Amino acid sequence: MINKESLEAYLHQHIPLSQALGIEIDILSPQEVILKAPFSKNINHKKTVFGGSLHAVATLACWSLLHINLENFPSTDIVIANSKIEYRLPVISDFKAQCKLPEESIWQRFISMLRLKGKGRISLQATIYQDESLAVSYEGTFAAIKR
Repeated sequence: MINKESLEAYLHQHIPLSQALGIEIDILSPQEVILKAPFSKNINHKKTVFGGSLHAVATLACWSLLHINLENFPSTDIVIANSKIEYRLPVISDFKAQCKLPEESIWQRFISMLRLKGKGRISLQATIYQDESLAVSYEGTFAAIKR
């Protein structure tokens, strides 16, 4: 299993934006990934977190969950096909993006397609809270393609 330190190093080396945003791994398991990022590196002119930073951290939380769960599928590329995001509240502090594995039937259908056809698509959700209130709701469709 990939650990926090190796995933964080991988992100910073292969996706340099993750280092610029100050992303750290908060929680890492096959069921859930939570990435955290500091307000100070993601602030905009309105003294809130920049929307592009919120989008990037949410995308990377979902990508990271797929990455660790596809560890047994060597030579598989993960790409984002599309995404949508809803900004409900401004984020005014350090923040975390959480992505949880979807229900088992959805996951198994994705894995079956990857095994049978060498590619699969899956929709993943991420959330970002400001205090106890949902601030950002994100959904991305990711494709996994065996090389």
